[in-house]
Amino acid sequence: MTQDTFDQIPVETLELSMKALGSLKRSQIATIADLMNYTQEDLEILDKECSEEVITALEQKFNLTLPLNDLQ
Repeated sequence: MTQDTFDQIPVETLELSMKALGSLKRSQIATIADLMNYTQEDLEILDKECSEEVITALEQKFNLTLPLNDLQ
């Protein structure tokens, strides 16, 4: 899949809990492409429990991994 494809895929595709989905929406993260602009560390700042759910779903559904931090 290309970056353009991820621009078209909403985060709802990850089938997250309402809490995790709400956390992403409050952070203006609407698509998988938006999500890929963040690191695992960024998501943990938002909410540790939700970040683990998002990271796991992203790996399982799209085989994508967010970098651990901005230094990578």
